[in-house]
Amino acid sequence: MARFENRKWVIITLADYTAEQLDDMINVCLQSNVNTLRKNKDGTKTFLKWEGDTPTELNGISPVYNHSEILEILKGSDWTWDE
Repeated sequence: MARFENRKWVIITLADYTAEQLDDMINVCLQSNVNTLRKNKDGTKTFLKWEGDTPTELNGISPVYNHSEILEILKGSDWTWDE
């Protein structure tokens, strides 16, 4: 986990943001573009990750998760497909 100790994550509901807002948020995060975002099974949510201080574009979005917390969430049935 040491390599991710400065990394943070938030989960957002996509319908809450315009395409422009999403682009602004992605530009300050570690994701490359909206097309590469991992979404939950029903396609309504995604997560954004960054390192260091919370970017202004993400202020007010909570909760903020650490690495172990987001891993637990992403193992859940909302985010994992049966093979």
